[in-house]
Amino acid sequence: MTTLRYYIVDVFSSTAYKGNPLAVVDNTSDTLTKTQMQLIARQFNLSETTFICPPTNSDANLRLRSFLPNGEEVFGAGHNSLGAWWWAVHSGTCNAPSNHDARIYQQQLGEAILRVEVSKSPTGEIRISMRHGEPQFLNKHANKASLADALGIHADDIGLQDPSGTTLLDEAQVVTTSPARHLLIPLINKEALDRVSFANQERIAEELASTESHNSGVYVFTSVESANGDPRFEARFFSPGMGMEDPATGSAAGPLAAFVWENGKSLLSDRVDGSGAVGVEVVQGLRTGRECLMKVSVGRYWPGNIELSGTGVLVADGNIAIPSSDVVF
Repeated sequence: MTTLRYYIVDVFSSTAYKGNPLAVVDNTSDTLTKTQMQLIARQFNLSETTFICPPTNSDANLRLRSFLPNGEEVFGAGHNSLGAWWWAVHSGTCNAPSNHDARIYQQQLGEAILRVEVSKSPTGEIRISMRHGEPQFLNKHANKASLADALGIHADDIGLQDPSGTTLLDEAQVVTTSPARHLLIPLINKEALDRVSFANQERIAEELASTESHNSGVYVFTSVESANGDPRFEARFFSPGMGMEDPATGSAAGPLAAFVWENGKSLLSDRVDGSGAVGVEVVQGLRTGRECLMKVSVGRYWPGNIELSGTGVLVADGNIAIPSSDVVF
């Protein structure tokens, strides 16, 4: 039986069993068909499985292909790609920087080529920073009451407020900074965030379809107090294609920062640095027992220059049998 090596990386945490688990499969030999990748992703049954493949674009160093358990291929620049790059550097597939200097790579996600920066702390921690594309603000959700009902909350729970109680955002919108697109839903406080239910998958899928955002997810978030003074948000994500609550969604954290910068800049303006950028923290996964921390830089040379950063930790590795080429997904 022919096998391939696989690795389980907990992403956006340096503590095992706290990050968002990602299955990484080494397909640098380029032997797998799409169906075989889909079967392997279904076998792992994690929120996403990423295959490291040779690039088809000469400008890229690696091509990443990621699949949901239902077989859908996704192209977000989130935990699926950040975790794969963390493993590539950790394993020596790609060289780590020396003398704590950053090393730049290019990743291919679908047809997009996106910048990746690899750095190493004095203690040896690998940190990956990924450039997101220019934000696109797409369809707004037209029916707040219907959306709230699908999530098990009230219509007046939807809206982002500043510390004075002024509403900055009062509607949900599809925002993207990478090929992935998600419906971002601001909530008034953490209590409303905790009350959100993802049990009604069929209704959630209908609400996503109403914004022409198929095979994506709902990203609910609110502003929370920060211990270090940086703007901080807590978020939760659910995609019907995953079938589970995602502990960390980097492909939505970048759009979150862009969404707030565009519509609620007063939450961020007092933290803008000399370059015109601001660092935003997004914590996710608390309801799933996995505290994940994502850091996003936004604002410099707006619109654009959104970067997502985080780390990872290896928790498992082994061999997985390559499915027969005649097995149907």
